[in-house]
Amino acid sequence: MNILVVVRENAESGEIENMLQRIAPMVEAGQKGSGNFCCKVIGTAGDGKKGYEAIRRLCPDLVIADVELPETDGLKMLEKIREDQSEVKVILLAEKENFSQAKRAIELEAEGYLIKPVKEDELCQAVVRVEKKLKKEHVAESVLSIDNIFMACLNGQLSPDCDFHLMTKYMYGFTIEEPGAVFAVWLGEGYEEQKEYAKNVIRQSEIYRTSRASSVFEARVWKIVFVVLYQMEDERQEYIYFQKQIVPKLCQQLRGTVVCIWAKAHQIVELPDVLKHMNSMKDWNLLFDRGELIRQEAIDCQKTVPLKYPAEIESQARQAVKAKDGEEIKRAYYRLYDHIRREPHSPEEMKECLIRFNMALLNVYKTQWEVESELEIQRCMQAISTAMSWSEVRAAMESFLMMLNFNAFEEQEDGRLSPLVRKAVQIVRKYYDQGITLEEVAGRLFVSEEYLSSQFKKETGAGFTETIRKYRIDRIKGLLIGTKLKINQIAELTGYADSKYMSRVFKEETGMLPTEFRKAAH
Repeated sequence: MNILVVVRENAESGEIENMLQRIAPMVEAGQKGSGNFCCKVIGTAGDGKKGYEAIRRLCPDLVIADVELPETDGLKMLEKIREDQSEVKVILLAEKENFSQAKRAIELEAEGYLIKPVKEDELCQAVVRVEKKLKKEHVAESVLSIDNIFMACLNGQLSPDCDFHLMTKYMYGFTIEEPGAVFAVWLGEGYEEQKEYAKNVIRQSEIYRTSRASSVFEARVWKIVFVVLYQMEDERQEYIYFQKQIVPKLCQQLRGTVVCIWAKAHQIVELPDVLKHMNSMKDWNLLFDRGELIRQEAIDCQKTVPLKYPAEIESQARQAVKAKDGEEIKRAYYRLYDHIRREPHSPEEMKECLIRFNMALLNVYKTQWEVESELEIQRCMQAISTAMSWSEVRAAMESFLMMLNFNAFEEQEDGRLSPLVRKAVQIVRKYYDQGITLEEVAGRLFVSEEYLSSQFKKETGAGFTETIRKYRIDRIKGLLIGTKLKINQIAELTGYADSKYMSRVFKEETGMLPTEFRKAAH
C-alpha cells in the first residue's frame, strides 16, 4: 500500500513513518490483521496545498493528514479531493476532539479520525482497516470489470437485480438493461492465424481514442472477433463509422474471406441471442460485395425471389460428363453461376442448387468410372454448404471437378509433367485466388524454393508467378464469355478484392479492359 503523509512538523512525519515500519511486521505475523501486508511512504507534504498537489501527482492508496494544516486545512484538502471524484482513502489526525470536525470527516468518507498524540495501536488498526477495504474493492473491481460483466452476459451467468444495476451504474455509468450494439468480423478458417491482427486493427482505430465506450472480445466457437458498444448516443452513426473506417482496414489487412456484421442489442444482457442471430446472418455475405457491413435492414432490402432449378443446364452438363468433355463442363458451370446470381436468392437456396447440381453430375460419372475418394467428395459438398464467399464456392467446385478429372488444363498438360510439378500445378489451381506463394507450395511439397522454381519453369515453360497470373486471366476470360456476371462478381470469383485492380491487370495482359473483351467476344 502506497501512503502519503501530510503533517505540519517534519519530526511528526518521521514518527508516523517509523510507526508504519513497525506496523508491517506485526500484521505479517498475524497479530493485527490478514497477512501479506506491505506499506510504503511514497511522499510527504507540510501543508494542505502541497498535499493536494502530491495526491494528484502520486495517486497514493492512503493519505494520513493533519486536520490543522497551513495554506489549506485537512478537511478542505479532502473536500477538493472528493470534488475531483477521487476515492483515495484518508485518515485524519486532530489536535483534540471536535464533534463538527468528526462529523464533516465522516461526510467526506474519511477512513479514520484519530486524536493526537497518535497511539501506535490505534494507527495500526486504522491502517489495517484501510488495507482490508482496498483488497475487497480490488476483488470487486476485478470481478465486476466491464469485460467480465459482458462475458457473464454471454455465458448466461447473470441474474441481475436492482443492487447489481446500481453497482454497475455507479462504477461504469451504465446498466446491462440499456441498449447497445455489436460489430463482429468472421474469419473462418483463418481465425486462429488472424484474430490478433483483427483485434489490433480495431484497438488502433479511433474508437479507442474517443469517448466511444467499447470492449473487444473473441469467440472461437463462432470464429469471430467482436466489439460490444454501449452508452451510444446514435446507433446509426456508429454503424456508419464502422462501415467507413473499420471495415475497409480489416478487408485491407486480413487475408481470405472477411465477413463483417452489425447488430443492435435492445438490452446488453441479450448478447447471447444477438450473437446467435449474427451467426445466422453471415451466410448472406454471398449477396453482398466484399467490404460491405451486413446488417438486418440491408438483408431485408434484398427482396429475394425463389430460385428455379436450372434443369436445362444440368442436362447439358450430364451429357458433357458422359462425353468426358472438360471444356463443356466448365462452360456449364459458368452458365450455372450466371443463372443463380442473375437475381437475388436466399443463400440456402443457392447452396442447395449447387450441391444438387454437383450430385447429379457425380451420379452420371459413377456409371462409367470409379470415384477416387467418396470422403473428399463429401468434404467438397460440406465446403459449399459452409461457404461465406463466392471465391470459397468456386474453390470447392473446382476441387470437385479436379477429383472427377475433368479439368481441361489437367487433361492437356499434366500428362507430360513430373509428379512434383503436377502436384504444384494442382495446388496453384486450388489456391490461386488466396495469394499462394512459391514458398508455401515448396513447403507443402518438402522441396526448396530454388529447386521447385527451376523445375516448374523447365517443365511448364513459365515461372510460378506468371502461371498464377495466366490462370487467373484464363478464368476471367471464361467468365466474361460464358456468363453475364458483373465485373465485381467476376473479380470475387477469381480472387481479386478490387475489381478496378483486376481490370488493370487484365488490360496489361490482353490489351483490353474486361468490358471491351466481353463486347468483342459477343
